[in-house]
Amino acid sequence: MNAPTRNSRALRICLTLGLALLAGGCGKSVQQKAFDDALGKEQQMSEATTGAIIAEYSRVIALQPDSEWAALARARIEALEAKAKAAELHKSIFQEHGVD
Repeated sequence: MNAPTRNSRALRICLTLGLALLAGGCGKSVQQKAFDDALGKEQQMSEATTGAIIAEYSRVIALQPDSEWAALARARIEALEAKAKAAELHKSIFQEHGVD
């Protein structure tokens, strides 16, 4: 008499799946948010803030060291350290030759 029809069963399944997705992680993880924050700060970076940005990426790594986000953070740290080293070398070369 009140047997569910095929359409109402499909609708219930879709609603259940949709709610599960919303509740279970459609949003960003804490680690992804931390990575995005560090990346945003990196884009506004100056020499004075390099250490702070590296600390932000280190936080991403500490949250879950074996994750994809940690690997990306390690790569960004390496790139930042290389960039800082190149900037230091550039400065020392110009200072050595009296060019400022």
